[in-house]
Amino acid sequence: MSNPSLFYTCWKPIELDAWVILPDHFHVILNVGDNTISNIVHIFKIRYSKWIRQHIRPGRVWHNRFWDHIIRDQKDYNIHLDYIHYNPIRHGLTNDPFSYSQSSLNRFYNAGYYQRDWGVKPLEFDNVYGE
Repeated sequence: MSNPSLFYTCWKPIELDAWVILPDHFHVILNVGDNTISNIVHIFKIRYSKWIRQHIRPGRVWHNRFWDHIIRDQKDYNIHLDYIHYNPIRHGLTNDPFSYSQSSLNRFYNAGYYQRDWGVKPLEFDNVYGE
């Protein structure tokens, strides 16, 4: 997707293409550039956990582990994009993926990648990516 969001980890740019944040885990599609995925995940979890503990609730926020995958081609990208955006429904957080605010789905919808009725019918995924 053009104009991906940029954020910085260790002073190096990272392109954040797609994302969803759930109560106990998150999914992202990143272009990590010169960074390592381990550093990115570590710094993100520390920063977000600190914010959650200060503003919402004390205690542990994330799982200790993470799963990564290199996107191989456009088909692989599309499957992971759908999986990320459908995750709030899979976890029973909403019946309408467009109403879940902690996701990049509406950005992709506004860019013409999704129709408004996407995700209304149950979607099946062959693999469970990182869960």
